Amino acid sequence: MSLNTLILTGNLGSEPKFLTTTSGHKKASFSVATSRSLKAADGSKSTETEWTPIIAWGRLADRAEKLLAKGAFILVQGEKRTRTYTDGNRVLRSTVELVATDFRLLNKRIAD
Repeated sequence: MSLNTLILTGNLGSEPKFLTTTSGHKKASFSVATSRSLKAADGSKSTETEWTPIIAWGRLADRAEKLLAKGAFILVQGEKRTRTYTDGNRVLRSTVELVATDFRLLNKRIAD
């Protein structure tokens, strides 16, 4: 048996987007920025930021609609999924996203 669980803390970079599928399922999508500090051999410091696309379904999407906004600092937990799709130029692409199972709003001052 293997385990596929990711836990990220970071900030939403834009307003979440919401839609309801033709079958009536609610979907929320947003990206979370996670950053880390790097120190070069010469002692200079820099920050590296990575954006992770997040998808939430059903009740969790409803909760996201009520609570989340651009800049929110959250902890999100879910499963890593790789999805393939064909873009507008008919090129097959793939993306890695986190399908959320839960999230919590965090107070930035506590998390630092």
